[in-house]
Amino acid sequence: MFGVVVCPRCGRAKGVELPKKTTSCPCGFEIRVHPSRVRFETADARELAVAVGRIQAELGGGVAEVEALTAKPKKRSKDAYARVIADAGRAGDRRQKMRAAAESLAREFILFSLEDWRRVAEALGFPNPDERLQELVRGNVVYEPKPGYYRTV
Repeated sequence: MFGVVVCPRCGRAKGVELPKKTTSCPCGFEIRVHPSRVRFETADARELAVAVGRIQAELGGGVAEVEALTAKPKKRSKDAYARVIADAGRAGDRRQKMRAAAESLAREFILFSLEDWRRVAEALGFPNPDERLQELVRGNVVYEPKPGYYRTV
């Protein structure tokens, strides 16, 4: 069993093994582990580490920041086209969006087809997607390694 105690001298939270009678704080104070002073109990060492951080944050007044850091990350979208459109949508002007869309398509598919480009370009609101792709080819941003398929430089 593990637990969390707080040092009475420096006020720092510390994880301890509950069967032990004492533990040393980093400040040098010897803390007596007593059941009434234990703030949290668990059998899992990983859970203990999270609990020490949470209790230390409570003592310091920053619980929201710790919960934001320990929250599970957002799941990645399963639709590759949605990821490409989202990446390109964050870019600046029209040229930057076109370049970001081409780079994202190449990152997702390595070689992207003309159909892939049209689908993304229409979702981003580019008029004449074929002409926009030819602009990228002329600007040496993408090239055509085989007919109908494109890749970034």
